[in-house]
Amino acid sequence: MWNLVADVGGTNMRLAAISNAGSIIDQQSFGSKGEVSVPAACQAFVAQHATPPAGVVVAAAGVVKDGEVKLTNAKKQRFSETDLAAATGTDNVTILNDFEAAAWSLATVTPADVTPLQGRADIPMGPRLIIGPGTGLGVGSLVWANGQPNVVRGEGGHITLSPQSAQELEYFQTLIALWPEVQIGSGIAVEAEAVLSGTGIPLFYQAITKVHSAPQTAQNAEDVFRLAQHGSDPCAVTAIDLFRKYLGMIAGDLGLVIDAKGGVFITGGVALSNPWLFDDQFMNAFNAGGRHSDWRAQFPVYLYQNPNFGLLGARNYISSR
Repeated sequence: MWNLVADVGGTNMRLAAISNAGSIIDQQSFGSKGEVSVPAACQAFVAQHATPPAGVVVAAAGVVKDGEVKLTNAKKQRFSETDLAAATGTDNVTILNDFEAAAWSLATVTPADVTPLQGRADIPMGPRLIIGPGTGLGVGSLVWANGQPNVVRGEGGHITLSPQSAQELEYFQTLIALWPEVQIGSGIAVEAEAVLSGTGIPLFYQAITKVHSAPQTAQNAEDVFRLAQHGSDPCAVTAIDLFRKYLGMIAGDLGLVIDAKGGVFITGGVALSNPWLFDDQFMNAFNAGGRHSDWRAQFPVYLYQNPNFGLLGARNYISSR
């Protein structure tokens, strides 16, 4: 007996076979933006095993409604639990939001999975928050009830992000002109994901170059982060300084919402590819809470470096049922 778990993001999908004991016994990866659909990838994966899985849990980067999901940042990918059942040969199928699954992974996170950024090296019990800038921006939380983990799902990556200065106001106005669908209401505010993601940061950088009438030397998110790290493009430096500040602010705000005494965990492809971001500037933004700055400074903060967190969360979800 085995279970199939999958973590489907805006760029990649990871599939794994999980034994009854909860260990990963086989794993494969596919691109999310290509020609292979999620049900087709699952069908191909199952075909390599002697028996169909006992259950299937897929973590998907989109809003899950009535057992169906359309990926937010991979527009061609839309599938349902019915599709997955037909592809895998079992009716025991669940689709989770990707950061719902990420939050489930926090039930078994260990010190070996993390680098402490603030507070204690061990991981205390208490409410836990996970936030991950990758192709999009994921947010999830885990709380304990009667000693058992429970996950609160949501779409925290789409909360409001507003400029903090007159200069930033110009950047946001230009970003909205470039990408109108991320505007919140009729003001100068955007979804947090519009800046805090691999999808958003090239557009935010482009907005900054337009404001300063500067050349656009970066073509993608990797370029922007690389140029900023080397200090070779002032607009890239500005974009990533603001990225770091905004991510710290929002992580601290959301930690305060749930009183994250069990830790705030930073993960996602963008974060894990750029650990140099998590310096004093990041932590100062995280802890800048006005009258509650001291409270925020009590939260342990970790860089969560296990790349299989989505698969592990799907596994933990199966174990909880």
